[in-house]
Amino acid sequence: MEIKIEFGDRYSSASTHHNLGMVAQTQENYTEARANLQTALEIYVEYQDEYMATVTREKLEGLPE
Repeated sequence: MEIKIEFGDRYSSASTHHNLGMVAQTQENYTEARANLQTALEIYVEYQDEYMATVTREKLEGLPE
């Protein structure tokens, strides 16, 4: 993640955030999962990647409260 940020590759960091969110969800750490997925969603929306934004929204909606 640090390398992506260092080189200004914000879009690629979205997939890292998404993957970290999925790992956190598997570990039942829903607060961390939500934070990472939300960051990923914001980046996907910024870059107008509607497909990944939709996938990420669905993952967010599926998280327990």
